[in-house]
Amino acid sequence: MSKLVRIGSVPYLNSKALIWGLEEREKSGAYTLELQPPSLLAKRLAAGELDVALVSSVEFFRHDTYRIVPGIGVCGDREMWSIRLFHRGPLKKIRRVALDPASETTNTLVRVVLAERHGLNVEYVRLAPGEDGAKRGDLDGHVRIGDPCLTFREPGFEPLDLMAEWRAHTGLPFVFAAWLVRGGVELGPVKQRLAQARRDGLAHIDEIAKLHHEEVGLSLERARAYVGGIIHYDLGDAECAGLRRFGEELAKLGLIKQARELVFV
Repeated sequence: MSKLVRIGSVPYLNSKALIWGLEEREKSGAYTLELQPPSLLAKRLAAGELDVALVSSVEFFRHDTYRIVPGIGVCGDREMWSIRLFHRGPLKKIRRVALDPASETTNTLVRVVLAERHGLNVEYVRLAPGEDGAKRGDLDGHVRIGDPCLTFREPGFEPLDLMAEWRAHTGLPFVFAAWLVRGGVELGPVKQRLAQARRDGLAHIDEIAKLHHEEVGLSLERARAYVGGIIHYDLGDAECAGLRRFGEELAKLGLIKQARELVFV
């Protein structure tokens, strides 16, 4: 009997098009599916508690044995409403920024943007789970990701779209998350199921927006624009170029030991 493949995904609206129908098909006995924040998914994948997970793209560069499921990702091209730095006062004057405890890729992307694009020397503060950076008076800004970022509005804070900043810095798309597979794991038919889930999700963008816009706090029109336009789900040549550049930028800042070439399942 084949071993169950343990799948993990984030619970955010940005992943719904990539896991469409997976919960229903879970009854087939080929795999299990769990939804958790990206930082926890990353820890569980590294610990061997998951076999494949839709995790922050930075994790590929942190683990030499990880492979990428080809063609699928959570990607941005020009902007990404759910990945932002919110800051008080002029950007050039910020000195202390809180990172999002749920994120990994965004916490490194903000370092690249502020250091390499804006030339800023910033102190980064890690928040405790559940702590809100907007409530800390000793900070100049904080990172927010996912659904909580989509509706954040608070007087005194200016948003900086980190996808737009990456595009201005590199001219490339950005890969926020991809399906990463642990070394030694054989996906078998699950690889095709992940590809099918993406195809089905793209065919049901309107339904995804209708199902989830109220729980996220968006209008139907804005939710549809987000899942069907702002995000794209193709890990093509341009996106792979962006991912390689991300690895190079991380290595330049000493956030990883060295960039590695992309390795696919």
